[in-house]
This record gives sequence, C-alpha cells and structure tokens, in this order.
Amino acid sequence: MPVSGIGAGILSALSFGTGDFAGAVASRRAGALPVVAGAHGIGLVALLLAAIVIRPPLPDLGSALIGLSAGVAGVVGLAALYRGMSLGSMGLVTALSGAGSLAIPLTVGALLGSTVAPLQLLGVGCAAGAAAAASGASRGELGRQAIQLAGLAAMGFGAWYVLIDLAAQGGDPLWALVLSRTASAGIAFALAYGRVERSSYPLRIVVVAGLFDVGGNALYVVASDQMPIGLAAALTGLYPIVTMLLARFVLGELLPRLGQFGVALALLGIVLISIGG
Repeated sequence: MPVSGIGAGILSALSFGTGDFAGAVASRRAGALPVVAGAHGIGLVALLLAAIVIRPPLPDLGSALIGLSAGVAGVVGLAALYRGMSLGSMGLVTALSGAGSLAIPLTVGALLGSTVAPLQLLGVGCAAGAAAAASGASRGELGRQAIQLAGLAAMGFGAWYVLIDLAAQGGDPLWALVLSRTASAGIAFALAYGRVERSSYPLRIVVVAGLFDVGGNALYVVASDQMPIGLAAALTGLYPIVTMLLARFVLGELLPRLGQFGVALALLGIVLISIGG
C-alpha cells in the first residue's frame, strides 16, 4: 500500500474531524442547514478557484452525473451529522456515523472483488454493537433523535465515499469534487433560504468548517486513487477520534459510561476495519 495514500487518508481524517467539530459548534448557534450551506458554499469557491488555476479536462456526462449524485449524498450526511451533534454528544454521534459509514464502501469493495478480511468483519460487528450501546445511552427524545441522525449521516457519507470515487475514476478528480460540492451547496442554500440570522451567524467558524471539510474531501480522493476504496474510506473514517478529542478538551464534553463504551466500540471498529485489509 503506497505510503502517500496512507498519509492522505490520515490527513483527510484530521481535516474532516476538525471541520466537523467546527460545523457542530456553529450549528449549535445558527442551526444545521445554514451552517452546511455556508460551509459548502465556501468549499465550492475554493474548488472553483483551484479548477481555474489547474484547468483540468472536462468530465464526460456520466461522470458528471455521478459527481452530482455524490453531492446529494454528501449534503444529506453532513446536515444529519451537524444536526445530530447539535442535539446530543458530539463524540457519540460522530463515532457512530464514522463507524457506520464504512459499511457501504466495504460492501461495494467486496462486490467489486476486494477481500473482506476477518478483522474487518469483526470491525463491522463492533460498529453494530456501538449502535446498540449508543441507543441504550441516549436519554429522552432528543438523545434518540441524535442517534437516528447519526445513522442517516452514516448512510449519506458511505454513499458519498463510493460515488465520489466512481466520479473521480471516470473523469477528473477535481471536477468530481467541484460537481459534488455544486450539488450539495445548491441544495443546502435552497433549504436554508430565509433561515439565516445574520446578526448571530458564526461566519468565522463556518469558514473554518468549510475549508477543513473540502480539504478532507480532496485528501480522500487522493487516498482512494492509491488504494482500495474500502481501505481509503477506513483511514478517512478515523475522523471521529479527532472530533471527539476536540469536544472533550475544548468543550469539556463528558459521556455516561454506556456512551463511553459505545464510542470505544465504534473507534475499535474503525481501527479493525482499517488494519484488517
């Protein structure tokens, strides 16, 4: 496995984790949809500037449509994640979404001929156990809703991993990201229209969230170009560790014991899936 691919996957996790933490903090102040709209708008501007400078070849229609579909999956995942983290524990929600999101690319990789190792299967089992523990740790309707949103985020991110990889392979990786972010930003802006309170909008935090999120996107594409999609997604899927540590040391977030057990299982599942291949 190329060292540069491993490095890109780890840096992608660091970037995604930091961006998700910033986005969750901003969502607690301004709501998930306005924050997703701002973050994805900023990311789109950054990608368009890169496209103007680099001038990559235009993709074919099929690759373009797959890239746009990736954007739909991505905005669903990010909106659900930000909303879930604004309602419940950042550490628990992001750990569950991270572990669950690996199941889709792992399954697709297996269907395409990649071998699913025993450790990876054990990792999937840990992710399922983490979801059960999280359900037991949630308190009240808001806690249950946060867990459900974590599941929706996992499906959105898992689909994004697969679709963005297909779009990048069929066309140009930068155009795949531009088209993905165009779709996600457009949907987010349409849904957030009229909901933004300019006086209380945490613009600086949203800028941080947008830049780190698009950085994670780009680094994942680099990683998936150099290793099987399941392993690239697994390395990128380490991002909950970053978000959890930031929530613990910046916000002082604490979890009940069952919640701690759920986070530990989710992180163990991510690690097992990562090293199992």
